[in-house]
Amino acid sequence: MHKIILGLVVSVVAAGSAHAKSIWDSVYTEDQAARGATAYQQNCSRCHGLNLSGTFEIPPLVGRFVPYWSDSTLDVLVDYITHAMPLGRTGSLSLATNTDITAFILKSNGFPAGAKELSAQSADQKAINFDSTNKKRAKAH
Repeated sequence: MHKIILGLVVSVVAAGSAHAKSIWDSVYTEDQAARGATAYQQNCSRCHGLNLSGTFEIPPLVGRFVPYWSDSTLDVLVDYITHAMPLGRTGSLSLATNTDITAFILKSNGFPAGAKELSAQSADQKAINFDSTNKKRAKAH
């Protein structure tokens, strides 16, 4: 009986992950990233730098930043930004603004833009895997 239930759970999880999106699936728009760039410059660049490279004490938001979030879903990053940033004004930005900033971070790390904006809804973001490598493209080659 336990083997049947376990098998069913594994099947459901596998089926759900087959439909999950990746940050490589063009999950934000250029316009959203542009709004995010403006919000980033106004609220984040003081600590993370104009080019997102960080400082000695503040981590970068490009480069080695990407593997840190790998294997999580995008909602985890947006939630962190929403509840821990900006330093000294934690939680002062709207969820929409933080979602736009996330789009800018994705663009700055070379992830492609698309036709549909990144949703500010946690459930939608939870369906997007933060893959540091394009696993779909790697499988195709």
